[in-house]
Amino acid sequence: MLFPTIVFSQKECEVTYISNEGFLIEIDGIKVMVDALFDEIKENWCDSPSDSITDLMKNSKPPFDNIDIIAITHKHVDHFNESIVVQHMLSNQNGIVICPNQVNAILAENPNYQKIKDRIISITPEPMSDSNIVVSNVSIKVLRLEHSGSMKKDPESGEMVNRHHDVENVGYLFSINGDKIFHCGDTNPLNEKEYNTFELYKEEIDIAFVERLFFTFYREKDLEMISKFLNPDNIIMHIRPEDKGAYFDYAYQKDGVYVFINKMESINIEVQ
Repeated sequence: MLFPTIVFSQKECEVTYISNEGFLIEIDGIKVMVDALFDEIKENWCDSPSDSITDLMKNSKPPFDNIDIIAITHKHVDHFNESIVVQHMLSNQNGIVICPNQVNAILAENPNYQKIKDRIISITPEPMSDSNIVVSNVSIKVLRLEHSGSMKKDPESGEMVNRHHDVENVGYLFSINGDKIFHCGDTNPLNEKEYNTFELYKEEIDIAFVERLFFTFYREKDLEMISKFLNPDNIIMHIRPEDKGAYFDYAYQKDGVYVFINKMESINIEVQ
């Protein structure tokens, strides 16, 4: 007796590193750009796009043409620039922006906001909550994720406080024809209660873009914790320029872990 053989075809997801946590993701003809539309950061704590790349993004020139979804995780300048987003949207008449309410409020101050506002989805779920939307035939789960802490002394009380406490950071879980891609923005990996609540490890994530603090906080247990919280098939790590060599050496012999060294570098990752 012959039994039918089930063949699972492999697809490729092309990922291009732009700067910092900014990536261009293309799979099955869908193009998603996350946290990429910003310009030069004069300090050396993160990568930033060159003027020539910024011009391509503003004018929707290849590879930034026909972008379907422009996702922004939060309002910080190393993830989002209001003027560049608006210019891109004016040149890309079909793109849809998804962003937290704080980002939309900044966009609303731009003189050309009225021309693009109908293509902006502004959404900030409550803490420990998520919302589901569909954009360009892509199912997207928007998750409220606490921004990682940055402590400073309060001048009045003298106490150490988190200056990012009120920042609306969201993560995105994109489902593109069954393939799942997760981007966490500047998440707080130590908020285990939050990650346990969302149970993302059950989602069968193909590619996860993860915050470098998973490594900083958990050290030798970082992949264990990423597996516990997310359980992705592939991991792309967000790193600082000064740490590129160390991260590359760390990831070199680990299957499914990727570190980008050069801006505008692209890789193809097989997904099923």
